[in-house]
Amino acid sequence: MEASAHHWRNSVPELIKFLTPLVAALGRSERRRAATQYVEGLLIPGQRKSIEPMATRLGVDSQSLQQLLTSSPWSDEALWKAIRQEVIPHLEPLEAWVVDETGWLKQGQHSVGVSHQYCGSVGKSANCQVSVELVVSEGWIAAPVAAQLYLPKSWSEDAGRRAEAGVPPEIVFRTKSELALELIRQAHADGVSAAPVLGDSAYGDSGEFREGIRKLGMEFFLQVEPTHKAWTEPVALEKKRTRYALASHVPPARTLAEIVAGLPAQQWKPCGWKAASGRMRRTRLTWCEVYLEHSLRQQGKEPEQAWLVVDWPAGASAAYHYYLAHLHRPPSKARCLKLSRSRWHVEQYFQRAKDDLGLDHFEGRSWRGFHHHLVLSAVAYLFILVQYVRTKKNIWCDVGADPASDPAVAGEGERLLQLLRNQI
Repeated sequence: MEASAHHWRNSVPELIKFLTPLVAALGRSERRRAATQYVEGLLIPGQRKSIEPMATRLGVDSQSLQQLLTSSPWSDEALWKAIRQEVIPHLEPLEAWVVDETGWLKQGQHSVGVSHQYCGSVGKSANCQVSVELVVSEGWIAAPVAAQLYLPKSWSEDAGRRAEAGVPPEIVFRTKSELALELIRQAHADGVSAAPVLGDSAYGDSGEFREGIRKLGMEFFLQVEPTHKAWTEPVALEKKRTRYALASHVPPARTLAEIVAGLPAQQWKPCGWKAASGRMRRTRLTWCEVYLEHSLRQQGKEPEQAWLVVDWPAGASAAYHYYLAHLHRPPSKARCLKLSRSRWHVEQYFQRAKDDLGLDHFEGRSWRGFHHHLVLSAVAYLFILVQYVRTKKNIWCDVGADPASDPAVAGEGERLLQLLRNQI
């Protein structure tokens, strides 16, 4: 995403139009101006995108950027809401919502939420921060719509560390799947158009997560471990007071792996697709209805009905992935293949936002600063995304095309234009 000063000079008017309706959520003019500067700093070329280097490149006082991130009490949630309502409608129709997590390697123990935990960035446990992210995709790109730091129990139960990092009192320990479900509820409440929710087994293995998505009236297509137990037919139940129990003659549930092992060969459907490299790739898919045991065993509720979808390439010794799906119409080969290959868009966002826009360059330690940086980084990424969408054939994305005049934002645009003119 390297770009010259000439390129950014030509992009400044579009950037000001894009930012004006978004930064209105920040309130006071000095916040809107500083937020505009911060997003500019993330966008223009430069190796390190922490506050001091960005302020130097922009020719502004670093103290104003520092105050914007760590001291100013504006709501990151209000800015996420503006993103969902001002930007995302221009990217519809949506094909998927994707939940995932990303990590920041850290030294020391003082940055909020830092702990020795699994870090997807390095593929192993490490000293890091982790945030849960929600993106939406129209089939080619991923647009961030919500995110929050995962606070491990070692932090959520430590009053001293919480106070030092400014963790709000209402923040309690929540699992990653609980955080993800809350982010989905927020986006749903703000009117983001529904699409199947995708996620790996960290989310798919949670019955509460799947139930929460069902209650929103949404579909899901979630990777799971093959150890879940289920039946392939409805089972007879007996009501005992407020709970259900299995009738005595019902056979025991089998694992998903055992169910798949017993499927007939003709039920597997070969399919192929062209990968990003241009090479043809092939696999086999199969699906069947299952009735999951967990809700009956744990809560005395009726078994959860879902589609079990399995991806198992011919000749492989084991399945590639198992999925549980809740769909509003029966599965088809084309749709299952599409949904099983659509989660990678979130990785595209993580990589580009970190490599080019400084998503993982924040050096502060506070809860407020982390979340302010998180949403402003998303704004920078979304501007690049909108610029890309505008280049696609027959698509024009008019985010902020007719904004009301904002002197604070417009004045910062003029200042940046003059700075870039001097660099050409």
